[in-house]
Amino acid sequence: MPLRQLWRNVGIVTETAVLARDLLIEGERIAAFLPRGSEAGPDWRIEDGGGGILFPGMIDLLQNGLGARPYAAMAPGLVAEASAFMLRCGCTAFLPSFGCKPPGVLEATLAGLAAQIPEARGARVLGLHSEGPCFALTGAHDAAALDRPAPALAERMLAASDGRLLATTLAPELPGAEGFVRALKAAGVSVHMGHTDADPHRVEDYVRWGIDAVTHMFDVMPQKPADGSGVHVVNLTDSLLAEAGLPLGLICDGIHAHPRLVRLLAQLGPERVFLETDAYVNDTGAEIRFEARPGHAVTSRPGDAVRDDAGGLNGGALRPDEGLRNWLAMGDGDLVRAGHAAALVPARVIGRAHDLGSIAPGKLADLVLLDPAAIAVRATMVGGRVLWRAGA
Repeated sequence: MPLRQLWRNVGIVTETAVLARDLLIEGERIAAFLPRGSEAGPDWRIEDGGGGILFPGMIDLLQNGLGARPYAAMAPGLVAEASAFMLRCGCTAFLPSFGCKPPGVLEATLAGLAAQIPEARGARVLGLHSEGPCFALTGAHDAAALDRPAPALAERMLAASDGRLLATTLAPELPGAEGFVRALKAAGVSVHMGHTDADPHRVEDYVRWGIDAVTHMFDVMPQKPADGSGVHVVNLTDSLLAEAGLPLGLICDGIHAHPRLVRLLAQLGPERVFLETDAYVNDTGAEIRFEARPGHAVTSRPGDAVRDDAGGLNGGALRPDEGLRNWLAMGDGDLVRAGHAAALVPARVIGRAHDLGSIAPGKLADLVLLDPAAIAVRATMVGGRVLWRAGA
């Protein structure tokens, strides 16, 4: 018989409200919301949440590495180590990600990381995210590694990842992009738009192909200059904001997107924004110097970002829980909307909202206990098991 545990003395963040209820978990899944002070069964385990907030486990769909170690370097055991570290960040699921790789290296990277996924014992490693190699604008990525989209490339990526490729980012204006997108979508891969200078008026076409999300909204998306008419020129970001139902990824560090833009996104519907770190998650709390790719040195600074020697952005440095706190501080401070951005929307993007992303009966018990004042992680549960507690 599965273990039954009753969580008391908590506020529960659901898809619609913060409930003053008890939470019953049976085995690895959420069973029911119960009135506070409900009588427990004789074999139930009682967990006192100490007045904390039960929040859905956060899901990070774009994460580049741990500390000074990019996932792309495929150091033995790195994915498993990151899976364990994510627990202290309140992150219960993530996608190890990597940037543009040339033919041959791309397939080897997918295969090498896919082979590490079964080693994870902490946060769920749901699959892989290949950010590129089909970009129009490189940003911090290696221009020599760019490739053109085609169904054949999609098939090579799928085969190399042994079915574990779950997301990819591309510039949809590239020739051949439609066939590439459709081939990936047919295999269940989430296809995101990014590193692009696409025509704003083509966004609806791209969504019809299967583009289902946007990678790091506002970043590497050039703005068009004024045309002298006195009328606002419609930019790509305007069209993305206007595309109802299209989820927009946000690196919520106040650097990749200005706090005023974060506030703008927070006014959209709760289904529109998802938090992603795009980070070499800083696991030290100190400044770190490393190579993001061979020969390309960068520095990660807590509270800042990862930058090259010229000051250019090369990804985030924040942890998922830091992104959550920033979203609450820069947005509207609403915990329910934060639950959508940190967990439910990313779960929807990758087709896992039926069992992940929110606290609801029948879903997997992937939960985070937060301090109500500091929004700091007190404990993290995956599949009904508390795998990390602060101070333990």
